[in-house]
Amino acid sequence: MRKVLVLLSLLLSLGVLAACGSKDTGGSVSPDGGQTEGIGKETEKEAYPKFLTIGTAGTGGAYYPIGIAMSQIIGDVLGINTNAQVTGGATENNTLIENKSVDLAITQSSLAYAAIQGTAPYETAAPSVRAIANGLSKGVFHVVTLRSTGIETIGDLKGKRVVLGPAGGAGISMALEVFAEYGIGANDFNPSYVTYSDGITALTDGTVDAVVVQSAAPASAIQELKATREKDMLLLSIEDDVRQSLLEKYPYYSEVVLAEDIYGTGGEIKTIFVSNMIVCSADLSEGLVYEITKAFFENVDKIKESHPAALGLSVEEAVKGSPIDFHPGAIKYFKEVGVMD
Repeated sequence: MRKVLVLLSLLLSLGVLAACGSKDTGGSVSPDGGQTEGIGKETEKEAYPKFLTIGTAGTGGAYYPIGIAMSQIIGDVLGINTNAQVTGGATENNTLIENKSVDLAITQSSLAYAAIQGTAPYETAAPSVRAIANGLSKGVFHVVTLRSTGIETIGDLKGKRVVLGPAGGAGISMALEVFAEYGIGANDFNPSYVTYSDGITALTDGTVDAVVVQSAAPASAIQELKATREKDMLLLSIEDDVRQSLLEKYPYYSEVVLAEDIYGTGGEIKTIFVSNMIVCSADLSEGLVYEITKAFFENVDKIKESHPAALGLSVEEAVKGSPIDFHPGAIKYFKEVGVMD
């Protein structure tokens, strides 16, 4: 009898130990006894890269400080060492994504579209570029001249001396597409490629007739002109039919009306803009891009504080008007917060 009681006691002890061993620790147990759930996310995070690079532009523009803010957020939230790299700017950044020289970048939506299509200014396609967020800032198309030149419309620029901005700048292709709608080809005017500020100086000196400025409004270069030649300064609108044609042809353009008080020109300016956007490589994992996108928008004020060009960034605007596909990780986040179906 004593032996039976000892045996029963031993069996009961083993049962208690088994029950303790099967207590829920946050994951389910697979048929072979291994834990499957709960470890998945930790394993995925362990697989995240230890280092990321964000392509920006020169240190004097908006892209670089915005990229610095983005890199700090990724480092602080995800613990990934992230570097904001000086690059040739919006045009080059899509190529850098494609050849895996950077993991994320800031670019212009029209250039991201051209990169994927493999059209000018790109000689080869960059099909791995994906959107994280559109609407970083608006690159508004401005054409400024002086009344004393006799120029009254964009169509009058045929045969004139026109500054298109710095060589390789994102505004050049925009200007050529707009001018083409007026029947002005690349050989029908005399272009020059200098900074917007130098272009304004040339305009006031009379060595050029007009300056194209692609920038968030108000553009500092145009404000420089206003300070010295306000009564003579003239900003040119894009006529309604031309604007509509541009919107139909190019998926990356949107229309905007600049209120009279932005430049004090005596009337509204009707024009178009293209968005700057955050892009990444399609090769980055869904989980990583989800976490990056979430980190950006949960800390969006830090990005906005980095440069005035980022003030328009919001989770609602980020999903609007992208001409390229979003990364699945970004889509997951946007669906989660209810801004994407």
